[in-house]
Amino acid sequence: MRRRNLALTDRIGALGEAVEVLGPVAGPGDPAISTALTGAEGVLQRAAERGGLSAAHTVVALAGATGSGKSSLTNALAGQEVTAVGARRPTTGHPVAVVWGTEPSGALLDWLGITRRVDAVPTSDVRLDGLVLVDLPDIDSVKTDHHDRAARLAERVDMLVWVLDPQKYGDAVVHQQYLRPMARHAEVTLAVLNQVDTLAPADARQVIGDLGAKLADDGLSGVAVLGVSALTGAGLPDLRRRLGDVVARRAAVQARLTADVATAADRLAQACPAATPGRITRADQRHLVDRLSEAGGVEMVAAAVAGSYRYRARQRAGWPVTRWLGRFRPDPLRRLHLGRPASEMPVSQQEPIVTVSSAPPATPAIRSQAATALRRLAEASAGETTGVWRDHLREGAMARIDDLPDALDAAISSRRSVHERDPRWFAVPSVLQWLWFAAAMTGALWLGVIAGVRYLGLPLPWTPQLGPVPAQDPWPALPALPWPTVLLVAGLVLGVITSVGVWLAARIGAARRRRRTRAELGRAVERVAEHLVLAEVRARIDTAERYARAVELART
Repeated sequence: MRRRNLALTDRIGALGEAVEVLGPVAGPGDPAISTALTGAEGVLQRAAERGGLSAAHTVVALAGATGSGKSSLTNALAGQEVTAVGARRPTTGHPVAVVWGTEPSGALLDWLGITRRVDAVPTSDVRLDGLVLVDLPDIDSVKTDHHDRAARLAERVDMLVWVLDPQKYGDAVVHQQYLRPMARHAEVTLAVLNQVDTLAPADARQVIGDLGAKLADDGLSGVAVLGVSALTGAGLPDLRRRLGDVVARRAAVQARLTADVATAADRLAQACPAATPGRITRADQRHLVDRLSEAGGVEMVAAAVAGSYRYRARQRAGWPVTRWLGRFRPDPLRRLHLGRPASEMPVSQQEPIVTVSSAPPATPAIRSQAATALRRLAEASAGETTGVWRDHLREGAMARIDDLPDALDAAISSRRSVHERDPRWFAVPSVLQWLWFAAAMTGALWLGVIAGVRYLGLPLPWTPQLGPVPAQDPWPALPALPWPTVLLVAGLVLGVITSVGVWLAARIGAARRRRRTRAELGRAVERVAEHLVLAEVRARIDTAERYARAVELART
């Protein structure tokens, strides 16, 4: 999607975002990306600096190779000799600025690094007011400082006029190293074939046409090619008219910065292609949580919670004799260093419980499944990305893998369901069991006393009777029963019946608590997965998408 009317400030902001996002991701390891980032940072700096300088001046630089006639053309346009012309090459070591108009441009020239300023001979073309014409050092100068100065200025001027001569207009160095990388700058580029006076008119037209074709091959198909002669003045009026049009529109600054931003974004995209990252589906999340639940021992803890529920039901509401025998069997939760006696429970239900379990570590097979789930998530997040973005996205899922075991243990062992109080209904059968036990013991002791009296041959004491029970169809009559026997048998039978009822209720309650614990621990594992894995993966996916959007906006 192309947005030709996107504001320059939006493009600059997009490039800045791309640099901000990519910098920490790429690091210093990739030279190509580092170079592209450095170039983009330079563009951002120049855009900020140029935006604070004079918008009424348009800086146009004459660029070209040695012998192309830049200095002669500068003098011809200025109407006076402002730079030396001679056979000795190179002749331009320090750039000279020729200024049309009277508005001050000192800050702009200082920023360009130009110390010498010359006022152009006044002309009747007021559209040239505000033009700053700079004669650059030769781009192919054998002197390094000349070459560096020319490259630095070429980056800062608002428009470039490439001055070529009939002998070297097809120089591969000029086209490959300078013109082709500026394919985005067609709007602020003009080509001049100087010294056309040395060619016959037909040859000049042929050379101009060939130069236009070469520029089109360089990506500069919209660039005009003018034939001029600094010696005879041929073509100079047309060149002045075109320069006047550029200055009058006051659009070169914006166009140059727009092209610089787009070029910097192109280089970022080439060094670090922006591709669409993957999406984390619900199935991926569920698979990860399931594997982490297995690794964290959720099912084992839920089973221990259910076992502890049944154990405490027997201890609280079972037959008193079996309770005493059951004390020699450990509570399943206590074996894992989980659970607390009711007296140790926090008063507030919101108060966290901090403990460390002694659950056995996950088996190698389960750990392998958890690692496989993380790798599956890593590949899903990477999607179609390549290079540093693929590495960055894949590392997101594995970034905190070493923290997972402790985090899972802490999350599971601190859940409220693992430390839940005993239900209140335990108290009812507990009281009943003691009543039945007391009745049975009373009957047994009473019968023991009777047996002792009989053994000693003493007169038997009077023993109350229950009954007889008269016959009722279809039941026969029941004989009278001594109360000691009734108490013993009834206490035992009712104790057994109550124990069976407690056993059934405990199994139902344990199954319910197991399901509730499994669900709560599953949610705890989900929170751990979200905090340590999924949040980081989503953040990195968002970073990759931000980079892709920013680069695309800066390139449009």
